[in-house]
Amino acid sequence: MSIKGFHLIFIGIASLFCVGFGVWALFLEGRGTSLGVTLAGGFSFLTAVGLLVYGVCFYRKSKNIIV
Repeated sequence: MSIKGFHLIFIGIASLFCVGFGVWALFLEGRGTSLGVTLAGGFSFLTAVGLLVYGVCFYRKSKNIIV
């Protein structure tokens, strides 16, 4: 596996973990958690979107690179 492929897989897994944490944090909201956990969940969703945008930009930019 090339470093480009590994990078794309790593970005995909990181975004899935961010979405998973965000869902977990929002499900904890009804159990009397603090505002910080809810904000961390929201920030996690924003981070996941940012990672996906970065992954798409990286893929487009590295399309011409043969490794």
